[in-house]
Amino acid sequence: MKAEVKTKFLIDYCHQHEWGFQGGQLQSPIDIQTNQTQMERTRTGIQLNLSTTPATFFNNGQNLQLLGSGQACLNRRVIDFVQVHFHADGEHMIDGEQFPLEGHFLFQSPNGQTGVIGVLYRAGKHNLDFDHILNQYETEKGEGTFSVESLIPENKSYYHYIGSLTTPPLTEGIEWYVLQNVLEVSAEQLDRFISIHGKNSRSCQSLNDRKVIEFGE
Repeated sequence: MKAEVKTKFLIDYCHQHEWGFQGGQLQSPIDIQTNQTQMERTRTGIQLNLSTTPATFFNNGQNLQLLGSGQACLNRRVIDFVQVHFHADGEHMIDGEQFPLEGHFLFQSPNGQTGVIGVLYRAGKHNLDFDHILNQYETEKGEGTFSVESLIPENKSYYHYIGSLTTPPLTEGIEWYVLQNVLEVSAEQLDRFISIHGKNSRSCQSLNDRKVIEFGE
């Protein structure tokens, strides 16, 4: 029997096969096999400039988001921050290991190209910045404090591949940057997120001969 959670959504993670589908062989998330990644010297690191001004709470029917402002430089291109949301359990796996939480920081350029920075979290020490997000999720307030200091690793080494959104319509052509360094949230915070949001993790998809690039700072 499914545990009762605070928030209701329009999609059911227990019936993922019924989701509307727009795509083919470039789906996300994936299980990143680190012994099969490729180093690419021409790539550059990630630079972030995310505003600490209040962010707006939004439930889009699929997940709870915080809409904010700021920019990222991804592979020499500056694109605008749109929103952040989280998945429990984590969606991307590393060498078969699944993490209890994953944050998706979504950016979009004026021409519509979307890039997502994925951050994995394990159970550990209390994370003050995640607490602020949980407070907004719980109260469903329009505005509140948003900081990423403890939500995004200082070292932004990453795995990069071309994939898709992990919620319908599962649109492909998304640039993924899954950070290698794992951060922590407390077990209590994980339980609190699940009590508000429920489990919302899409199953890993086939790589289908895609290249996964590794960049180390």
